[in-house]
Amino acid sequence: MPTPRDRPARWRRYLPLPFAGFCLAGFALPWLSAAWPAPVGIVGWAVDLAAHWQWAYIAAWIGLCLLCARRRRRWLMALPLALLPPCTASPALPSARDDALPTLVIASANVQAGNPDPAPLAKWLRAQPVDVVVLVELAPGYADGLERALADRYPHHAFFAQDSPFGIGLLSRLPLCDVRRIDSADGIPSVSATIDTAQGPVRVVAVHPMPPLAPHWQQARDDLLRTLAREARLRPTVIAGDLNATPWSRALADAAGLGLRRATGLAPTWPSAHVGIPIDHVLAGPGWRRGDTARGPDIGSDHRPIRAALFLDASAR
Repeated sequence: MPTPRDRPARWRRYLPLPFAGFCLAGFALPWLSAAWPAPVGIVGWAVDLAAHWQWAYIAAWIGLCLLCARRRRRWLMALPLALLPPCTASPALPSARDDALPTLVIASANVQAGNPDPAPLAKWLRAQPVDVVVLVELAPGYADGLERALADRYPHHAFFAQDSPFGIGLLSRLPLCDVRRIDSADGIPSVSATIDTAQGPVRVVAVHPMPPLAPHWQQARDDLLRTLAREARLRPTVIAGDLNATPWSRALADAAGLGLRRATGLAPTWPSAHVGIPIDHVLAGPGWRRGDTARGPDIGSDHRPIRAALFLDASAR
């Protein structure tokens, strides 16, 4: 029978177990979210929201294992479970050959509504040139300043700037044709345009769905990505923007099941100043392969920009 002196030691021994259970449950959430029956309802919505925070679960798991290993070294054997989130992320595009030339290099930046200074983004785009840039939370003043700063490198644009988080646009070094603004049922705009590349026309779509702050917004986001995935089967298509969804969300899992996969990685993009989550993405439909991808520098926004090189198989046309 344990003595009073033994009880604190036993209490300390079992204290880590609830924290371990919390982390392991977090690792399992992407599977649960993807398997949740539609319509998702309040519980499914909450599960999907919690699934986004895989980087936090990784940090907590590593910290827990290292702390507990000071007393029991066998906790170090559990460290590899921190590799589960890369395995549960939505599938990425296959890699391109090393000797291939990119069909399209694209960047996406949530510039943050109210950000007055386009100079940091302009500096990055000069240092790391791309073919087309997707801009979200684009305000009129920011759009005018960016256009002036980059007129010699990116002479073409389709801006639908607003003094709200719903401003959106494209900035391009190549001519844009068939430009269309498409508003959702709730008035959230996206922009579609066609760019002529060396391998033929490519449709580029800039999107910024509402954050999934309620089941209705989650459903609207997921429906948008499913619609774009089906359209991407019909012609070469690239989608980019702040999707308010991570690779562990139901939204990207469903889109990947329809052939719309990630070109970008798992590095957090929001919030830019802290350990965050990857919600800014470049996606592409069947026939595309991915090359170099990167997360950009601090541009004075609460998001980091992203950049991706994409390669289109000739057989995809």
